[in-house]
Amino acid sequence: NASQRVNLATKIVSCNDAEARTSKNNQWFIDAAEEAGLDLDEDLLDDGLKGGDRRDQQRLVEAKNARKALKQLLAKPMRTQNHGKFLSTAGLQHSVKAETEVKPFVVTKDVNMDGKGAGAGGGGGKRMKKKR
Repeated sequence: NASQRVNLATKIVSCNDAEARTSKNNQWFIDAAEEAGLDLDEDLLDDGLKGGDRRDQQRLVEAKNARKALKQLLAKPMRTQNHGKFLSTAGLQHSVKAETEVKPFVVTKDVNMDGKGAGAGGGGGKRMKKKR
């Protein structure tokens, strides 16, 4: 189901965004302290979701489980339909047949088109300006 895939991906992305924000803030503190010639106490840095309260830790666990579930869902092709809102009997039979014939594609490594691994920031693409 497409909505399941979207919901799982949303959980994963929100958790990754929170971790990336934390990492960026920590790096800013480290760089500022280094620039000022000060020693930074590691206890002052934010631990992110891992060091958060029970709810934050639960979000981290849910994102990890969502990643596994999404990987399993992406290994199966989605059922497609040509017309209408619901699959007819013939359409359902065709979709089931297509699922058995198609070899699942499983992503084993997070790689960009240029062959380099995706970073935490995920940059590299063009940014669109928001219209106000």
